[in-house]
Amino acid sequence: MLLLLLILLLYTAQAHELWIEKEGNLFILLYGHIKPNRGEEATVRYLPEQVLSFECLDAEGNRLKAELIKSYPLKLRGSCHMVQAVFSSGYWTKTPDGLKNLPKDQVKNPIESWYSVEIARRINAWKPRREPLSNDLEIIPVESPSSLRVGEKFTVIAYYKGKPLRDAPVYHNRRIVGSTDEEGRINLRVREKGIQLVGVTVREKDSTGKADYVLKTFYLIFEVER
Repeated sequence: MLLLLLILLLYTAQAHELWIEKEGNLFILLYGHIKPNRGEEATVRYLPEQVLSFECLDAEGNRLKAELIKSYPLKLRGSCHMVQAVFSSGYWTKTPDGLKNLPKDQVKNPIESWYSVEIARRINAWKPRREPLSNDLEIIPVESPSSLRVGEKFTVIAYYKGKPLRDAPVYHNRRIVGSTDEEGRINLRVREKGIQLVGVTVREKDSTGKADYVLKTFYLIFEVER
């Protein structure tokens, strides 16, 4: 329960999401609120240098050639089974005067600090598998999500450093919907058409000394049309 409350607080502090929309063979990287509440901006403008990578992948996670269009928002044109972006808004430090977008050694009276890294992977075509594509934080669907309809359940598995990530709170379209079991699995339900965004967050030790920890979030993205 303590971990769940902690992650909820982290999500509240983080407040924004990273996702990828598709128009034909053009993929658009967006940051903000995928399901904005009243008064919230749908998108927040980011700087190109905050995007650490934006890649076109095949179904095995191998990089494919694609055209990167560097105007805002960043776009990628190509025939991609998956598209993945890594984004960082940098260092954040809580202080008595509020939250600062700076490392803790550049503010007065730091209370808590972290380095934010967000990974968004959009699936367009999925080859079912039970192993992660990397040794990093990630979420994979057990079955291809392309045939899902509104109301149907689906299962995802969260991995971290190559192993199932258990007892991790999972986020689906702006709601915490439960936590993973001992095998890193969780069953979810499609509640509406359109983009599905499933997220999980972990904390890692920061080795730079500029923050207390690294806050890493992975977003799995796919679309349901029916």
